[in-house]
Amino acid sequence: MSFQQLAWEHQLLVYGLLMALASLALGWWIGHRERVRLARLVAAKFRTLASLAQNKSLEDKLTDICALIEDQIDDALCSVMLVDDRKRELNAASALSLPAEFVARLQGLPIADGVGACGTAAYRRVPVIVSDMTHDARFDAFREIIAEFKLRACWSYPVLSPAHKNVIGTFAVYFHKRREPTLRELDLLQRSRDLVALVIDQHNDRVQRERSEQHNRSLFSYNPEAVFTLDLEGNFMSLNRAGADLIGFDELEVLGQNYEMVVAEFDRERTLAHFEATKKGKPQRYEIKIFNRKGELRDLDITNMPIIINGEITGVHGIAKDMTVQRRNESRLKILERSVESSNNGVVISDANEKTYPIIYVNPAFKEITGYHNDHELLGRSCSFLQGPDTDPETVEKIRHALHTRSEVRVTIRNYRKDGTPFWNDLLISPVRDGDKVTHFIGLQSDITERVEREEALAFMAQHDVLTRLPNRNALENHLARALARTGENPAHVFVLFIDLDGFKPINDSLGHAVGDRILTETAERLQQQMGPNDMLARFGGDEFVAVVTSVQEREQVTLLVGRLLTQFNNPYRFDDLEVSLSATIGIADNSGEFNYPVELIQRADVAMYEAKRRGGSSWHWYSSDLDAGMQQQVELRTHLQEAIQKEQFELFYQPIVDSNGTPRAVEALVRWKHPERGYIPPNDFIPLAEATGQIIAIADWVFARACQDTKALIAAGLESVSVNFSPLQFYRDDFIENVAATVRDYAIEPGQLVIEITENVFVRDSAQMIALLHELRELGLQISIDDFGTGFASLSYLNQLPVDGIKIDRTFISGIDNAQRNSAITRGVLMIAKELGVKTIAEGVETEGEREFVIAHGSDLLQGYLFCRPQPLDEVLAWITAQSER
Repeated sequence: MSFQQLAWEHQLLVYGLLMALASLALGWWIGHRERVRLARLVAAKFRTLASLAQNKSLEDKLTDICALIEDQIDDALCSVMLVDDRKRELNAASALSLPAEFVARLQGLPIADGVGACGTAAYRRVPVIVSDMTHDARFDAFREIIAEFKLRACWSYPVLSPAHKNVIGTFAVYFHKRREPTLRELDLLQRSRDLVALVIDQHNDRVQRERSEQHNRSLFSYNPEAVFTLDLEGNFMSLNRAGADLIGFDELEVLGQNYEMVVAEFDRERTLAHFEATKKGKPQRYEIKIFNRKGELRDLDITNMPIIINGEITGVHGIAKDMTVQRRNESRLKILERSVESSNNGVVISDANEKTYPIIYVNPAFKEITGYHNDHELLGRSCSFLQGPDTDPETVEKIRHALHTRSEVRVTIRNYRKDGTPFWNDLLISPVRDGDKVTHFIGLQSDITERVEREEALAFMAQHDVLTRLPNRNALENHLARALARTGENPAHVFVLFIDLDGFKPINDSLGHAVGDRILTETAERLQQQMGPNDMLARFGGDEFVAVVTSVQEREQVTLLVGRLLTQFNNPYRFDDLEVSLSATIGIADNSGEFNYPVELIQRADVAMYEAKRRGGSSWHWYSSDLDAGMQQQVELRTHLQEAIQKEQFELFYQPIVDSNGTPRAVEALVRWKHPERGYIPPNDFIPLAEATGQIIAIADWVFARACQDTKALIAAGLESVSVNFSPLQFYRDDFIENVAATVRDYAIEPGQLVIEITENVFVRDSAQMIALLHELRELGLQISIDDFGTGFASLSYLNQLPVDGIKIDRTFISGIDNAQRNSAITRGVLMIAKELGVKTIAEGVETEGEREFVIAHGSDLLQGYLFCRPQPLDEVLAWITAQSER
């Protein structure tokens, strides 16, 4: 019979039975699920509570709590953030299942109203339950990160300290779907939040306790005074480092030992009395003597205090201050007093309360300096009696003002001895105070006559030529500027004569410098005799003299003066049996034309002198504007170059050096001169001139210092080294290595970061000495590279001798190398030899793809040229390097 054939009553009964069975099954399944969830909850709580009792890290404890929540709330992603009170922000301390990148981007979350759920909860101190973050304005700033990690809901609770009730963090769960919490989940989160608060508070208390313990331990261990504790028997319980240093015994050596082990026997009874008094609760302070481990006797100031715990004295705390030095100083005070008597410096003490400040004491040195040997000649008198006719009134007034204002003063004053001879006195006057009142003045004086005379001589030498005693170039330029300034609108003439001796160098070289010096000295005397009272004759340098003439105003008078000057050379120079004949050539310029700087008159006279020499010499010539423009330009450029050195008008450009892949490996520092009016002046115009005049030394020093200063930024950009060019002239300076070493040290240059580029011309003179200098440079951590290789002399023969790290193949060999057979043959040979010798090669001047491919194919290590990058200022080359690294 089928089910349909049953009577309806039977069918209804069957349906009822089936529904009952289904209800029983559903109830059993729900109950089983809750029992499983409850079991997991109990187990998770047990694990969490167990972790609290264990010595786990804060992060591990918080992670256990997060695991509990994620186990009990389906799809929950739990996190705990801690408050940084200094920055008022939140930082994640535990995030078990949240993506690491999401957590990292939430670090430093501001604590403020409206900043997501956690920032708002921490600010308002109330839970923030957001079922859908995409529709909540508080998450506007986090739309992108929410969408990226597909998060939807967030429930956040503020974590309050159980002890202090301040916000110490947040406790939050995230969901990928829109979600409202159930009552069970809210209760679970509330309880878990309290557990988090307990864990964090427990951690903070432990940290604070440890800090307090370390603080107290530091006060003991690092106290500069000796600190110790004794038990009631007088045995050491502890001793700090200063105490160990004082007595010479380590702490472990004295623990359990009685304090009498170091106390001197004659002080033990007194020490015991103080110790017993301290045990009765009375702090003690006293001095004793002890012996340290070396047997040295030390004076100690002892402070004893009772150690009281729970109202009971358990020991004695002690502080010992070493008074040995102080007591020794006190004993030496009398010795020091007696030392005043034997001092080489004069000491005078005067009464500050008397109108004339009478002398009440002088030491023997004062008497020796002044020549007054009897007390009755000094005591009761004012020190002003040492002054004389040449004593500076301003210095005297300065002393009077200091005495009146009761202040210290130091002066150099010209005084006079008893016999009337003057002497220079370095005088220091200081007030002696008794509280707020000045009772005496003490004066310390020393005879510095020799030093003053030496300084006067040095001042003279700074403005005069040592040999001829004439004013030097500095004095000449200052005098010329003053002479021109005095003219003002007055049409008075100032004439400049540039005097050069004809044929002096051969005489100086053949007869010796002694004869040459005598000729220059006598020449100065002869010429000086013809100068007017307001004229200046100066030695300009070598065999050159310059006269500034203002005593005459007519050109004809100047011509007569020049004639007299040339006549002085008609008489030969006679030295013993030696007779020497000389002539001179003179150039003349005046201030009648336009000029910008006073020194231009000297330059014009120099140009006129060269014109006179060109016409045969032993004559004179007036400057005119139609003289050799090229020579004038060179003279002007030389002057402007000196001004550029003084005003640092130079800039440093850098040209990259790349490898075969085009990756920047280094840069070369190249100097550029930016003239304030003419703009950038090509290096080919001023470098040769600077080499010829010696001005290249100052320029090269500036370039080296600036390159060292920029090296840090260039190395930080990823480069291996910075190349700097050295002039051959630098190698002839006595202080060359010392200056380089000082600059390298000042800028903390690491070995290998700087490459010094030199030309082969360095080895023209004394190649052995130059090679020795290169070795010294390498010892400073600098690398050596030969620049413009192949354009000098004997390059290949020197390669095997020189301490060289690299060579730069000159651009003349690289230009058109892919089509020039001779250049390609030379370059291939150099590359092959360099490779065999282990020397790095750089091909400079690479401007075409063909040249680049050729030098790479034949083994050039590095390349440099306009094909890759032109020389640029530091900021621009750093930007270029960054752009290359991002390709």
